[in-house]
Amino acid sequence: MIKRNIDSGKGTKENSAISTEESEPANKLSSMANSQSLPKCNNDAFSAKAKWGKLKTSMAVANTIQVKKRRLSRGDSFLRKFSTRNQSETPISDNVEEDQFDTFEIRKHKTFKSLVVHPSSGVMFYWLGIVNLSVLYNLWTCIAREAFREIQKGYMTLWFLFDGLCDFVYLCDIFVQFRTGYLDQGLMVYDSRKLCKNYINNRSFIVDIICLLPLDFLQFYTGIHPMLRFPRFLKVYRSMRFMHMYESRTAYPNMLRVASLTHILFLGSHWFAAFYYLISEAEEFEGNWSYPKPLGEYGAVTRKYLASLYWSTLTLTTIGDLPPPDTNWQ
Repeated sequence: MIKRNIDSGKGTKENSAISTEESEPANKLSSMANSQSLPKCNNDAFSAKAKWGKLKTSMAVANTIQVKKRRLSRGDSFLRKFSTRNQSETPISDNVEEDQFDTFEIRKHKTFKSLVVHPSSGVMFYWLGIVNLSVLYNLWTCIAREAFREIQKGYMTLWFLFDGLCDFVYLCDIFVQFRTGYLDQGLMVYDSRKLCKNYINNRSFIVDIICLLPLDFLQFYTGIHPMLRFPRFLKVYRSMRFMHMYESRTAYPNMLRVASLTHILFLGSHWFAAFYYLISEAEEFEGNWSYPKPLGEYGAVTRKYLASLYWSTLTLTTIGDLPPPDTNWQ
């Protein structure tokens, strides 16, 4: 009995060992199957998310393209009319005829804008420089030719040529101001009617018309008198505009202001020298205060001008001991 029990115990132990040995490969296979099935599920989920993300991005791109097409197909908007930027994008439309009409309108609009001068552009700056030279020519030469007649008689043809050239510059400046844009509520105006109306209603239009009064033809009746061109002096407001633009563009504005003040002082001395000689001529060069009679060495035009300029400089600076005037004119 005891032996049978022992043998049966051994048998059970051996059966259990065999069963455990047989169950171990099954467990390994099940664990491997589980380990292989989990990554497969994860890969499927990841690929589904990736596909969904791609679909979302493609839909978003399609929506943005449609929105851009709608914006571009909007015809003749407010910003396209009044914006100062160069609009390189052309509207997209389904109809070919409307597309051609829109492109024609845009080209026409661009050509129209190119004929308008911006009031602060480089073109306006250089043009004001040319106008400034014409104004300075009239301010310096007219009074000198009126007082010292030898200057006028020696180069008559040359002076008439320069006078006509400056008048032509004045006339062109009127056309430039007709095509000069202005800002209306922060937007540049390009409409021709509005530009003309703005210039005509401005006081500068009246001044420009007065500047070109043909008083030169009176010289056929009164003789040669260059001071009949005095209305051209009113154009000095364009020189002031040029100086303001020059100050904003230069790196040395203080030096420019000093040079401008020095020029004004020399111009004043030039005018007072001419007035001094004209008063002396009206008084027939009599008295100690007036210029000596233009005879001999005092008859040269350089002597006349330099002596008159010396007198005006001493008078303006009050550093000279000059004789007192004798008559009311003096």
